[in-house]
Amino acid sequence: MNDIRDKERDRVLMAFHNECQKPSVEQILEWIERFPKYAEDIRAHAAVARDWAAGVECSDEEVSQSRLDTAYSNALNAIYSAQKKDEQSAAAASFYDIASSRNIDVVDMADEMDIARGVLADLFDGLMLRPVRKRIVDAVCRMLAITHEAFETALDLVLNNPRLGHAKATGAPTIRPRPCDEIIRASPMSRERKRYWLEEV
Repeated sequence: MNDIRDKERDRVLMAFHNECQKPSVEQILEWIERFPKYAEDIRAHAAVARDWAAGVECSDEEVSQSRLDTAYSNALNAIYSAQKKDEQSAAAASFYDIASSRNIDVVDMADEMDIARGVLADLFDGLMLRPVRKRIVDAVCRMLAITHEAFETALDLVLNNPRLGHAKATGAPTIRPRPCDEIIRASPMSRERKRYWLEEV
């Protein structure tokens, strides 16, 4: 499994290298959004690529230590800027916004997690109260390539701005947030899947 992941990562980094000889902040962000699971590898490769490109530009001249230091500093600044923009966009985004920015379809995400779509929808809609089961938190963080801190920030956002439920013939749409465990137990999942998501890990 690791060999397959390593080969895929190498293909992504080679494509990044071929397309972005001297990657800009925008290019780094674009590639991180396209391949979030290789974000750290892309950032590290970008630093090397920018440093190398700076060295090539002055290869016909005598390369001073100060120029090398400047090139390295510029590379680190570009990576830092990319990280900050990524963190800021995640910090101010809902789960739907984060998924959309990574071209992740929420229905496909639920299928891949093997969890009822309604459970994930309730979380994303701000209808799932804390505490959210660790298995759900871990799976969502992995699928969206976000930290637990970013998860909690997104959860705060949606809990404070829940999406309205469907309107009924007799009245306006209702919002009824429920505890995580209640949502899981009421879902149409099998007993085994419910037990899995309710287990402590």
